[in-house]
Amino acid sequence: MPPYKDLENMWNTIEGKLHKSFEFKNFVEAFAFLTKVALIAERANHHPEIRNVYNKVDIFLYTHDEENTITEKDKHLAEKIDQVYKSAVLA
Repeated sequence: MPPYKDLENMWNTIEGKLHKSFEFKNFVEAFAFLTKVALIAERANHHPEIRNVYNKVDIFLYTHDEENTITEKDKHLAEKIDQVYKSAVLA
């Protein structure tokens, strides 16, 4: 499946999941980003798979209750995550 071109900065699909890598100046910035993403995900009751190593964050999105497929819920959360990243980078 091709990447979703309507999502800013391109999310790719890996093993049936939306995926994007983010990089920050340091661990503190990465963790601040993760905290904001966690709050948004909790409000949406849609929880991503997240991996963090120092200043790098990988996020995978798929809908568990829809047979682990990519749904509109994932695309919407991806857009919100892109907004958080954009505001973090511009800050």
